[in-house]
Formats: sequence, structure tokens, C-alpha cells
Amino acid sequence: MTTTAKKFLREIEVDAYLADTVQIEPLALEEEFIRLPADLAYWNERYSQAVRAFLISKIEVERCGARLHLEVRTRLMGVAVPEGSKSKGPTVADIEAAVESEPELQAARLRALDAEVDKVRLQGLLDAVRAKRDMLVQLGARARIEMEADPVIRDRIQARQAQRDLR
Repeated sequence: MTTTAKKFLREIEVDAYLADTVQIEPLALEEEFIRLPADLAYWNERYSQAVRAFLISKIEVERCGARLHLEVRTRLMGVAVPEGSKSKGPTVADIEAAVESEPELQAARLRALDAEVDKVRLQGLLDAVRAKRDMLVQLGARARIEMEADPVIRDRIQARQAQRDLR
């Protein structure tokens, strides 16, 4: 199996897991309530890792740009200036243009872009897990209201309260 095929299969598995994470199984609300804190903690940790990777990649872009600025300036200053030219050397715009065209800086920017995309994707997933939490709370509240309307359950609740009052 090729690397591309393995990556594609892995992405399908991840997508299925993500869908399972944010989906609510209506017949298994108790399991959903039990699973939710772990899902929330897991995806919050993944999101914090993505934010960290994004911030580090931004720092790397700045470092790379500063280092390349010095290297390009030094390299361009060493270029001979034709006699009779009014220019004393490369202008700031010349240096900036040369730095911007450096493949190393472009690669660092692409890594930062990928890190930002991962961060935004995980932020969206975390928002979906939080929305799931809110929906589960609403479903639980609605189920309690419906159960309180059931005469059998209402009698049990009143009996428990009466026992507590006697203690």
C-alpha cells in the first residue's frame, strides 16, 4: 500500500472518529454524558497543542526572516557597485525583495499557514463538542421534566423526599 493510500485511509478513520465525537446517540444519553468530559478534555488538549504549534511557527517565520535579512544584506553589500553610480549599495526595498523571494522563508510561512489551519480546524471541533455538551444538558433537563410528569416517577420522587424529611 502506498503512503498516499495509507494517509487517505488514516484520514477516513480520523473523520469517522471526529463524527462519532460530535454525534449524539439518542438511545444512549447516559453513555454520552459519561463520555463527554473525556472528549472535551481530549480535544481541548489537542487544540492547545495546535495553538502552541502555530505560535512557534510564527516565531520561526520571524527568526528566519531576520536571519535572511542579515544574510541577504551582507551578500548584496558585497556586490560591486558600478563606478559613476549614485547608489552606494542595495536599498532597503532591494533587501526586502530579496528576502521575500528566499525559498526558506516561503517554506517557513507555509508551515505557519498549515499550523494555523490545524488550529482553526481543532477550534471548530472543540466548538462542536461544546455544542454537544449544551444539547446534552438540554436533553437531560427535558427528560427530567418529562419524567416528573409521569405519575409513577412523581410518586417515587415524593417518597424519596418524604424519607429525607424523616431523617
